Amino acid sequence: MSTIVAVENYKLKGMHGVFDYEREKEQPFVVSIWVSLKEPATDDELKTSVDYGFLQRTIHDVIVRGESAKMMETLCDRIIEIVSGHLNVASVKMRIEKPQAPMPH
Repeated sequence: MSTIVAVENYKLKGMHGVFDYEREKEQPFVVSIWVSLKEPATDDELKTSVDYGFLQRTIHDVIVRGESAKMMETLCDRIIEIVSGHLNVASVKMRIEKPQAPMPH
């Protein structure tokens, strides 16, 4: 059994997408991230866990402040790379939604 720390349905705006116009105007994104801890945080200390603020800042920095990306998978990879480097992280799963993404139908 592992402990999971999560930030779910974090809403923010960024300029990412395949089409040029998607990278020129902010659009909404909804991000969820689930982090499994390497060890249970049995001592009730933040130093043995992952701070929600770290997860939120990382997502914000990549989506809002980071270099524009065409693919949502690229954004996930950027966030996962940073979060995976945390001392207490065993694994990371995430989801990015783009509610106003252009759809062919």
